[in-house]
Amino acid sequence: MRWRADVRCHGVFAFVALSLVVGALGNRLESTVQPATAPPVPARPATRSPRQAGAVAVTPVEGPSTLHHLGRTIETSSMGWDGQWGPPPAAVPPVSSHSESLNGPFVLTGADLYRISCRACHKPDGSGGPPEINSIIGPVQSASVPWMTERMKERGRTDPKLIRELTTATESDLRQRLKVGGHDMPSFAHLSDEEIKVLRPYLDLLAGLSGAERQQRQITEPAPRVGELIIKGTCHVCHDATGPDTEPTTVLNGVIPGLASMPRQKTPGQFVQKVRQGAPVPLGSGGVMSRGRMPVFDYLTEAEVVSAFSYLITYPPK
Repeated sequence: MRWRADVRCHGVFAFVALSLVVGALGNRLESTVQPATAPPVPARPATRSPRQAGAVAVTPVEGPSTLHHLGRTIETSSMGWDGQWGPPPAAVPPVSSHSESLNGPFVLTGADLYRISCRACHKPDGSGGPPEINSIIGPVQSASVPWMTERMKERGRTDPKLIRELTTATESDLRQRLKVGGHDMPSFAHLSDEEIKVLRPYLDLLAGLSGAERQQRQITEPAPRVGELIIKGTCHVCHDATGPDTEPTTVLNGVIPGLASMPRQKTPGQFVQKVRQGAPVPLGSGGVMSRGRMPVFDYLTEAEVVSAFSYLITYPPK
């Protein structure tokens, strides 16, 4: 998850397939792909049994944030900025005295994996924030054989072998981006093969591909793993893993606290409130409070945010 002010997927998929079609056919294929005007309604949970996460090793988050790595600031970037502004200081509700129970594992759908790993950058509908963050809709559609076949027919072309080559190359590029990143997109190598098998069909659903609703899957994840996915997929976009936490965080000095400082500076309830509802931050040294720069991520559940907090304690950032 990434927090634009105090703080994800971050994920940036490149527009690949359409350019491949252009080169292969010798004709410029007009870009007719448009993101859906509204995100599709997520499919109901699949009837098949949830996949098990298996022995996925949970590891600490490490190193500088994505923004730090790219030499950008939260004021000049769209990365991790899907959340909404928090309320003004006077309207912030009191901190909850309890948090949801973390008993038992989480059953996550592909939509859930997208939400906690990709949505902060690519937005709910996959449209991203061009030109910095490309839409994933076009590449995902262009990796579909039926979709590409229809586009080719519209242009008087019927070459199954070529279509298969183009869609295979596009699919390979999409998966490569997840594993090693590319351009501005960080690597999501921490996603397991089983998690990608659950996430990938949801991207088809998001892109409006026919029959995608029948391919949706689920996976069962332990709480530490869910916390790891949130921290690495959303929070680490803006927050360094570690860093000095002696200087007060204010709007004017631009300090973004390191993730390692979170358990020392906040209680679980305060952490949940900051992430899901927002909390006041000093404007400067004069004591005037402001809503700060960090958006709220109310699309994360309380239990998910608590799992992220617990992950930071159990696996201290490096």
